[in-house]
Amino acid sequence: PPSMMGMGEYYALEIEGDSMIEAGIMDGDTVLIERCETAPNGTIVVALVDGEEATLKKLRKKGESIALEAANPDYETRIFGPDRVEIQGKLAGLIRLY
Repeated sequence: PPSMMGMGEYYALEIEGDSMIEAGIMDGDTVLIERCETAPNGTIVVALVDGEEATLKKLRKKGESIALEAANPDYETRIFGPDRVEIQGKLAGLIRLY
């Protein structure tokens, strides 16, 4: 409902995989994403890599480099140039069915 989300444009994605488990985001969860093109360091974002792969990761920027960090030690941080990553939105909420 709009009263829960506030102003802005939102969409939902179903999570596949376990790369964000230490952030409390599990396989099969639905995340609510606020559309945006930029986000501050430390924000969990949906990033489009090379125009093909959408991924939910923590954003870290240093100079021209963009790092996408998983919240699972089994996954390595991936580092890209700015021309390879497009921010599609930031995490706004989570829905989990039991």
